[in-house]
Amino acid sequence: MLQIFRDKSQSMFIQAIVVVIALVFIFWGVGTNMMNTREAALVVNGEEISFQEYQRIYDDLLSRYRQQFGGSIPDALLDSLGLSARVKNQLIQQALLRQGAADMGLLVSAPEVQQDIQKMVQFQENNSFNLQKYKSLLASNRLTPHKYEAARRIEMLSSKGVKAIGNFATTVTDAEINDLYQQAKEKISLDFAKISPADFTEAVTVEEEALATWFELNKNNYKTDPQVQLRFLSFPFTGDTIPKDMDASNVRSLVFQKANDAYEGIISAGSLQEYAKLHPDAVILETDFFSHKTPPENLDKSSSVLDKAFSLKSGELSSLIESPDGYSILFAQAVQAPEVPVLDAVRGQAIKDFEIDQSKILAKKKSEEMLALLEEDAVFTDLGKANNIEIKQANLSRNSAGEEANGFPPSLMINVFSLSEAKPLPEEPATVGDDFYLYQFTKRTLPDPANMTNEEKEQYRIQIIRAKQERILVAWIRHQERNADIFTNKNIQ
Repeated sequence: MLQIFRDKSQSMFIQAIVVVIALVFIFWGVGTNMMNTREAALVVNGEEISFQEYQRIYDDLLSRYRQQFGGSIPDALLDSLGLSARVKNQLIQQALLRQGAADMGLLVSAPEVQQDIQKMVQFQENNSFNLQKYKSLLASNRLTPHKYEAARRIEMLSSKGVKAIGNFATTVTDAEINDLYQQAKEKISLDFAKISPADFTEAVTVEEEALATWFELNKNNYKTDPQVQLRFLSFPFTGDTIPKDMDASNVRSLVFQKANDAYEGIISAGSLQEYAKLHPDAVILETDFFSHKTPPENLDKSSSVLDKAFSLKSGELSSLIESPDGYSILFAQAVQAPEVPVLDAVRGQAIKDFEIDQSKILAKKKSEEMLALLEEDAVFTDLGKANNIEIKQANLSRNSAGEEANGFPPSLMINVFSLSEAKPLPEEPATVGDDFYLYQFTKRTLPDPANMTNEEKEQYRIQIIRAKQERILVAWIRHQERNADIFTNKNIQ
């Protein structure tokens, strides 16, 4: 019973609720070949779901992910999200919930829909429903009130179905409440130690043969950055050649014209070198070799310019490059590819990195040795003294912090509550960053349910009801899916 309250962020009940609650605005998707076909995207027990509806849900889900990732999603990540499968499952569950609600004899009346919409803050002004705002917002999203209200009615019917299914979970026993109370309030006492690689750095011996072997395995980490040597023309939006009283749009037009004339002149002359001969007044700038991290002062450092500079091959001329600061034309005089240095060229840094790497190995080895001794009934405090490692104590609840935790990492908290007198140790040392942690259960303290307040008892009762509703709803949906006649168009497989 207690396990069902964990990992609520993955709750299928929550996901199901999200499935059936209507979005405030229903955006109709655009721009795919699927939208032009009359075939259904899905058919669930004879109910057709159009590609238009599929694309609407897909576009909305994609938009929400893009907002989370700052406006764009890498293709590899987008593929891993499995949006098509998510949308398909959502639409199937929506249809099953609608059909289940109808089979139960549930209805949503027109007044219910009207009252629901009138409560939405998006359609209100001065805390009251505004009909003109309602129509205007719908029109801006290419919706009519009739179409929106019909969609809202379907969503409300699904929501009623969820509520009706959940109503089968109504009873909670005192034993269930007491179990949940004790789980929430229990305390775990433990001894723990942090074993840090930094404490083992001085123990590392740097032997030439070991260093050479290690460097051979890690030499690509020392590879030099690619470098490029440029000749270029720069056309900034500011400077002595720009009239001070000219407005910004005219400045951009003037600078573009100058840059474009120069670019066409280079193409006409056949090369930057020949263009320079024909235009001795042209200011052609040069650089020494530089990397992406160390651009020269006289070069526009905008990403568009630097990215282009390092995409050029030796002897290649760029196109006209626009940046927030102006226009540039680049010519790559020479390009140096990344090189793997010999050990002597980076010996100082390699020795430091070797020591850090080996200290991690020593710290891990020490933590594993100590854990093995603890499993053989060694005393934790004695081990700490023998190895000059501080042993601390912590008294932890599920929301412990500050003095109670005494420096015990929050990320390890979930592992602690699975420990007991029968199993007082973790299976292996825990890692947090580069550090290793050992910990040993010493005591579990359970609260007396008699100390539970009526308010707490009601809160736990509600949590248990919701968990039971979740299980019932999940089971119902899975049963319906197993027995449903579902057709999926091959275009969204």
